[in-house]
Amino acid sequence: MNNRKLIKGLAGGAVVGTLLLGTILPLHAETITMQNFDEFSRFFEGKGYSIAKWKEGTQPVPPYVILDIPEEWRKKVAPELPVAEKKRTFLRLSIPLAFVANHALREDRKHLKTLEEDHAAGKALSKADEKWLLEQADNYGLGGRDIDESFWHELKHRVDIVPPSLIVAQMVDESGWGTSRFATEGNALFGQWSYKGGIKPKEQRKSKGNYSVEAFKTPLASVQAYMLNLNSHDAYADFRKARATLRAQEQTVTGPDLVGTLIRYSERGEAYVKNIEAIMTHNDLSPLDAARIADEKIMYVTLK
Repeated sequence: MNNRKLIKGLAGGAVVGTLLLGTILPLHAETITMQNFDEFSRFFEGKGYSIAKWKEGTQPVPPYVILDIPEEWRKKVAPELPVAEKKRTFLRLSIPLAFVANHALREDRKHLKTLEEDHAAGKALSKADEKWLLEQADNYGLGGRDIDESFWHELKHRVDIVPPSLIVAQMVDESGWGTSRFATEGNALFGQWSYKGGIKPKEQRKSKGNYSVEAFKTPLASVQAYMLNLNSHDAYADFRKARATLRAQEQTVTGPDLVGTLIRYSERGEAYVKNIEAIMTHNDLSPLDAARIADEKIMYVTLK
């Protein structure tokens, strides 16, 4: 692949959501179906899972993946729960999503570094590896670039994790603890806009055109699309630069260190950033950035 250019392609969130989902979810995995949220709470406690232990680092985060956010959560369950219990339940569901999505990015990043080393050593990439690299370049907005030092440098800046504390805090803000109409109708946890269909807002702003909120097959796909957005859009170049600086200094990539770079994420600007900071602080989310995912098989969770 020396001195050749990558084929240009689309870098849409929906596209990468599908691609990444296929890399981390096995076709066959244990699926646990629960009839209600009481049963989920019993499952969580019966397994000995503890958010406090995840934050302490004494227990890894289990890789279970909720496959849908039921309408029942918005209409009945969340409104009737005490606020503390509603928050606790949503965190039990959302934190593992952040860790599973980040795990996939870490694996992609490892593979990318291996290919870079092989390329630097003059080794020819296999067809499978070349195809994978082309897809990553397209997904992250680098299609058409020469395969040179700057290409590898920039792609590594983009194929990287988003701090769990930041993922969860933005998920909380954008979805209202999973109770928004967009979350329960389309697993849309970050309110990402689309001009190619989705869920129409009840009060659409005419000045913004005929937009919708993008819907996803699963909550995990929503998380992945959000992460791709931060990792590819020009508006978040400062986010990626700050993260790369932390990497270069061999420091932990944390939400508090990066949240200030997301001033363009919302029209609310500085007020939005301050709100995300407050969510991280009030819910003690920062310790999650040092937590780890359990080395276990992915488990699907379906709530009725």
